[in-house]
This record gives sequence, C-alpha cells and structure tokens, in this order.
Amino acid sequence: MTDQNPINYSTKICVRFLKPRFRLRLAMLIFWLAAVPALISSCNPATPPPASQSRYFSDTGFTVQGDFLLFFDNFGGTESLGRPISAEMTAGGWRVQYFEKGRLEYHPENEPAYRVTVGWLGDLLQRRRPPIPASSIPAANQPAARYFAVTGHTLSGDFLSYFEVNGGSVRFGLPISEPYLLDGRLTQDLQSARFFWSPASSPPVTLEDIGRTHFERLPQNK
Repeated sequence: MTDQNPINYSTKICVRFLKPRFRLRLAMLIFWLAAVPALISSCNPATPPPASQSRYFSDTGFTVQGDFLLFFDNFGGTESLGRPISAEMTAGGWRVQYFEKGRLEYHPENEPAYRVTVGWLGDLLQRRRPPIPASSIPAANQPAARYFAVTGHTLSGDFLSYFEVNGGSVRFGLPISEPYLLDGRLTQDLQSARFFWSPASSPPVTLEDIGRTHFERLPQNK
C-alpha cells in the first residue's frame, strides 16, 4: 500500500460520512486554509537587496561606496589613492569622486571590467610633454626601460618597477613626460599620477596628491 499523509487520509474518511452540503463547506474551508499562506506571502514585500557596501572616512568626512569602493580596495586603498576628499559628483557628464591622489570616474559606456577608471588629471593639469625622439627609444629587449608608443615616453628603474607592481596603466595611465628635476626631486608625470623618486623611503617612489591639486583648482573651490 502506498504511504499517505495521515492528515489527508483521515480527512477523506471524515468527508465520506458527511452530508453533501457539509462536504461542500468542508472542502471550501480546506481550500481557503491551504490558500492563506500563499496569499500572505504574496502580500509581503520581497526582501530588499543588501545595500551597497560603503565605508566612511571620519578624518575627511566622506564616504566611498559601490563600484568606487571595490576599485579603491583592489588598487591599493589609501596608500595608492589616499582618502576621499569629496562626495560623488558629476564632471564632464560622468560620475566622479576625488581622492587625495586621484579621481575615480564611472564610465557606463565601457566594458564592465573597465567602467571605473582613474581620471587623467595629469593631462587635465597640462603636464604632457612632447614625445622623445626616435633615437632615444630604448631597445625592446632592455628590461630596465619600457617605451610607450601611445604617448611617446618611457618608464625605467624604480619608476617602472613601482608602475608594474601597483596597477600599471589601469591605476596610473601612461607616462606623459620623461624624468626631470622638480624642486630638487626626480619627478615623472603620468596621465593619472605624478611620481617622485624617494630613495630613502620604501618603496622608493611616492605619489603627489594630484587629486587634491586638481580639486582645489575647480572653479567652485577657488
């Protein structure tokens, strides 16, 4: 004999001995009791999705959240980008947020993996210099130097090592100058950063607060 639910089986026996009008009433009662849980669940709102992860920086009073926070954590956090110095805002039609050492931008037109980028503040600050002559281009097999044909400049030594270990062109863009002395410090400009050679520190490369530099030059902050 096939196993049966004891409640359903006993209900069938009771119904068999009831008068027809009571059978109808009992059937309707059973139907509504079965339907009530479904009706209740349909009236309750769906569980809302979890809120976007966010992080508040009490020392500057700003919050980083969502895709910007994910990029921030994946590319060195405060060591690389510094602390947030603005809320999210609109610039050039894009959603952006300023940090001490850069500006994050959200580009919905890009592929998902590249929708968050670091703004080319070095270019916006007009730091690009003419490409080096062809005679100065290092050989392709020279491990200590790398030539970037798109911008016509090179990276070498500690600057190249720091670039490659800490996010490459995704974080810093490409070089837009050769190394030069600025206030007695060896310096090199990239699309999204300015490198300082600091041999006494570890690593021997430090970053300018390029985000703050550009942010303070915005018309509303002058």
